[in-house]
Amino acid sequence: MERLAFVSVWLTVAIFCRHWPSRQPGWKSAPWFWLLNVTPKAWNRSFTKSRNNTPCWCKMSLQRRAGELELTRRSLILARPLVDASPPVSVSLIRYRQQAMATTWEVTLPDLNPATMGDIDHAFDVLHNLESLMTVYREDSKVSALNRLQSGVETRLEPLLFGILLQCYEWWQQTEGALDIASGRMIKAWGFFRGPPSVPDPSVMETLPSLNGMDKVRLDSAKRSFEWLSDGVELNLGCVGKGVAVDAMNAVLKSERGLSSGLIQGGGSSARGWGGCPGESNGWRVSIKHPWLDGAIIAEAVLENMALGTSAGSFRHLQHAGRRLPHILNPSTCRPAEGMASVSVLAPNAALADALSTAFFIMGPEKALARMGQWPNVTALFFADSGKITVLGEQPGRFHVCCL
Repeated sequence: MERLAFVSVWLTVAIFCRHWPSRQPGWKSAPWFWLLNVTPKAWNRSFTKSRNNTPCWCKMSLQRRAGELELTRRSLILARPLVDASPPVSVSLIRYRQQAMATTWEVTLPDLNPATMGDIDHAFDVLHNLESLMTVYREDSKVSALNRLQSGVETRLEPLLFGILLQCYEWWQQTEGALDIASGRMIKAWGFFRGPPSVPDPSVMETLPSLNGMDKVRLDSAKRSFEWLSDGVELNLGCVGKGVAVDAMNAVLKSERGLSSGLIQGGGSSARGWGGCPGESNGWRVSIKHPWLDGAIIAEAVLENMALGTSAGSFRHLQHAGRRLPHILNPSTCRPAEGMASVSVLAPNAALADALSTAFFIMGPEKALARMGQWPNVTALFFADSGKITVLGEQPGRFHVCCL
């Protein structure tokens, strides 16, 4: 009788919970929701970790399905385990998320143990430290402090920031100015800093060419110092920041902590994978989404000790005179770049992939082809506004172009 009474009470609670309005705030976080949906073998253990270190468990299927993982609605990179023709098998994947740089970051690992949790925490600490170093959206960041300096004032930098700026200076030279982190004033003038986007007044446009360019910066390697050569110029590391952070997290998890496999994604536009997905030996498959058509895929690639960076006008854009102008600005014209819908770059590291995806978006395939010899292990996919797809590099087969 006691057992029968227990079953009756349980069924009553179950019926009540099943009909609880789904609009009720926090309804999926209630303990009874999980009790009624326990199917351990079909679950992927997945965390969202907030900045106050409170983990949240999220229900997610373990079956290998196309399009299994999508970071954000505007993400251009869609990652998933490799898929073959065999029946779906269960794989144990841990997806651990945090917010940083105004977007969602995700680390995907084959499995989790208590020791790995500490490794992940450390990797995200590195991410947040880099954000506090590079962001221009916080007045207390190191880059914001540099932007407030007057010309002629020399300041000594910490090794990490100096190394980032020196690398960006080299990319500025190699891309003949297409990749320019000293373009903060131009970004602000077009409203792509805090918004709303708008076309600058002609009088403002006339001043912008003199406020761009890494030639307005002096970097002294012997002193590890920074100095502005002209007033009014500002840094903005948005074109490389996520890639730099992805590489730093990769160094923690792979090189420092010795994890054999994993995938790191920053905001859906930057990713780096190493090792293989469980059950596979050749990396992590990522899909490049169409920048304007929801659900459409333009290409796929496999990340095995490689990184992918994607630049697209769909992240932020401006409607003007019946045209859709991307947020990616050409430093030589001080206007939005024309001709490309998106550019994706496969490279040995995420910072280079991010830098070149931006530079190639501005340059277009013809100009990029003339300079790609400087990066022998780089492959680029250009998706033009017209719909034409061009793949350049010594290994074009790294991209599998999909039918649209």
